[in-house]
Amino acid sequence: MTAPHVDADAYGKRLAIIVPYRDRREHVQMFLPHVVAYFARDKLDRCIDYAIHIVEQAPGKPFNRGLLKNAGFRIAGDSCDYVCFHDVDYLPLWADYSYTPSPTRLIWHGLRERENPETFFGGVIAFPNDAFARVNGYSNGYWGWGLEDFELGLRCDIAGLQRARRDGTYRALPHPNAGYNEDRTLTAEASANRSLFLERRDRLPELTGLDGLSTAAFRVVETTDVPTEGLPEPPRGPIRHYLIEV
Repeated sequence: MTAPHVDADAYGKRLAIIVPYRDRREHVQMFLPHVVAYFARDKLDRCIDYAIHIVEQAPGKPFNRGLLKNAGFRIAGDSCDYVCFHDVDYLPLWADYSYTPSPTRLIWHGLRERENPETFFGGVIAFPNDAFARVNGYSNGYWGWGLEDFELGLRCDIAGLQRARRDGTYRALPHPNAGYNEDRTLTAEASANRSLFLERRDRLPELTGLDGLSTAAFRVVETTDVPTEGLPEPPRGPIRHYLIEV
């Protein structure tokens, strides 16, 4: 099958898909073959030169998604033109991963929680490299669940970057929601992050330059090329796994 004629500005860029996780090995095992098959078979996205970077947090501290995403960008940023920060528990069904000049949310249909379309900026988002550097990435201060994505959206607003939306359809993989107790009250970690956000909100123009991509402290414990035998299609680019100590 020959590739269709596509816009080089949209499909001629290198994409790094950065997937942070911990304690979700079964999700990674479902995510990789699905995403490789998606990029092999989608009429347009199969033209994208992509690589997948799985960034796993080593045991010892509470989970820090923002810091892991910053680490993934620091590792992969020189090998790509734009990045997609991708939750491991969302599998694309119909989506658009082509290059975007603006910070862009790619997911809408299939979200696990009801979200505000004007403010939601998580799940699966794409960033041109220069824009992510301009906002100094994610905050490294949110340990546990929640609000690092929301603050990232505000960082874009402060920097004068207009956020875009694509309403892709995804399948959500089931798992307990780490932000809520069974009675839908916030967990202790989620409550702490909400309090932290409220403390930071009015000072974000000042804090953005002091906390983020430029200050992310981590150590790569191990780097492994993920075997591609058994995948439904050969991937276009490398698939690498990094064990990160934060």
